[in-house]
Amino acid sequence: MPIASDFPLSVSDTFTATREQIVLPGGTSYLIRRDDYPNPICIWNYHPEWEIHFIPDANGFAYVGDYIGPFKPGHLVLAGTNLPHNWITPGAPDLPGRDMVLQFDAEALMSVRAICPEFEVLHRMKPMAERGVEILGPEAHEIGARLLELQTAGNGSGLGLFIEILNAIEAAPQKRLLASEHFISVYNQLSDRRHRRIDRAIQIMQSNPGAQMHEVATEVDLEPSAFSRAFRRLTGMNFSDYSRSLRVWRARTLLSESEMPITDICFEAGFNNLSNFNRYFRMETGLTPRAYRKAARIRAKSVIAPPSLHGIRL
Repeated sequence: MPIASDFPLSVSDTFTATREQIVLPGGTSYLIRRDDYPNPICIWNYHPEWEIHFIPDANGFAYVGDYIGPFKPGHLVLAGTNLPHNWITPGAPDLPGRDMVLQFDAEALMSVRAICPEFEVLHRMKPMAERGVEILGPEAHEIGARLLELQTAGNGSGLGLFIEILNAIEAAPQKRLLASEHFISVYNQLSDRRHRRIDRAIQIMQSNPGAQMHEVATEVDLEPSAFSRAFRRLTGMNFSDYSRSLRVWRARTLLSESEMPITDICFEAGFNNLSNFNRYFRMETGLTPRAYRKAARIRAKSVIAPPSLHGIRL
């Protein structure tokens, strides 16, 4: 069965991967879902969160870093931070619920392991997660069954089951690392360089909220088109939306912490005219700049006798 030619085979090609924007639901440490195939989000992608991917009943090709190989029913993989991945079933009809996906912010959970030692397992698994690891043998099916159970578990019992899944992956006797050491070494260097450029771009935008995209791209030594693509992949937002949010954030700070006139704040925050400022500020905050300033001034008042919002237009 031929492998589709539009999938990456080299380190440089991995930069065609799309950054998946993941929002963890409130009240939980993880996101678990079951996806149909094909699916708009089933693409060659990466994200900072770790992912446990289980395919109960399907065949196809797995792509993890520079690894390409067939998968069969019961396929279970752990992929670490920003490791590109995808699972393809060539020529298949619709496959309802083909993929069981568990995603979580491992770095955040590792940061609390001093007070929640149950998450120490993530620190121990980090080296193999960086390369992606496939769980083999009957343990893959057993862990997959726990994933299916986790999907219907409540928040209380779910956390314990989540930790059981992590420990079961670590303890599984048959595992196979997927991406090569060479790939991870080269990819991390390229990825770090790209991240550093975007981090530098954000610093420039913070110090000069009105900076235009072509100006920032020049500062970080990228062509505007390449900069635009990299910026969206790494932040999940296009430049104009991110810039607008940053300018509104700057305006919010000035409104709450200074007596500067609102017109001056408009231009200080990088907006070109007052009407755009008012419109975008309200889009971001739900308040006019004037109402936001009034609300900011009463936030330190007693919660026992809450102040009236009279005069604050929402």
